[in-house]
Amino acid sequence: MRSVYALVVLCLGVLIPGPGSAQENFPVANQVPVPDRAMAQNLAAVGRAAMPAPRPPWSAIGRINRTPGGFCSGTLIAPDRVLTTANCLWDRTMGQWFHPGDLHFLAGYHLGKYIEYRRVVAMEFAQGVEINQRGYPRRASNDWAVLTLARPIAANGKIYPIKKIRLAKRPRPGRLGPLVRAGFSPLRPHALTTARCRAVAFFNRSALMHSCGAVSADSGFPILVQTSDGWRVLGLQMTTYNRDAKKNAIGMVLLVTAMSKNVQIRY
Repeated sequence: MRSVYALVVLCLGVLIPGPGSAQENFPVANQVPVPDRAMAQNLAAVGRAAMPAPRPPWSAIGRINRTPGGFCSGTLIAPDRVLTTANCLWDRTMGQWFHPGDLHFLAGYHLGKYIEYRRVVAMEFAQGVEINQRGYPRRASNDWAVLTLARPIAANGKIYPIKKIRLAKRPRPGRLGPLVRAGFSPLRPHALTTARCRAVAFFNRSALMHSCGAVSADSGFPILVQTSDGWRVLGLQMTTYNRDAKKNAIGMVLLVTAMSKNVQIRY
């Protein structure tokens, strides 16, 4: 069976987002110097609302900075575990996975500040994941990864992990609660941005189309769903129908339900 990526590309002409292109490295203090131009980008309107200093549950969403340069978004799903996309962790220049020591998680990052910082010590992927020449897993359902942090982040009133939600069956999209897409885009690399939306239709058992909007290069963005027990991680942003990196479009979420329980630890 062809992967979701292949089906979407063939049938709908979808552009698949790539990792962030900004070149910030990890910070050495709780304040990160931000270039004036970059800060101006964050404060300018580009179709998504920039949040104030993150509070729970949004403070669980942070930046994964890579020492060689670049970043993507990650979500704290347990005190020492961060969910993100597998393509974020692939070094396209070297043709191999980044080493955990190259990765740094900044929880609650926003406009040059963060609440907690942790080094990454291990990475988990779907069993048998393979990366193609474009830097993406050959099977779309394998485009996820879980990072292990050097030390747990304690629930201190400022940060709480966001639990995952697994759909036991396919509910009608209209019966799902409100959705939110949140994360850090190369268009606004220092600002946590969000978009409220709704579920549109199931693409298949692995993916759900949504109206949250999407631009190319939104890597690792979580899609959250509001439930009676609070916000939960429904999955990860997958694709965009829009070939213009500056305009929002309908997107697709890789459901947590589709993420394999069979993992392989790379490091």
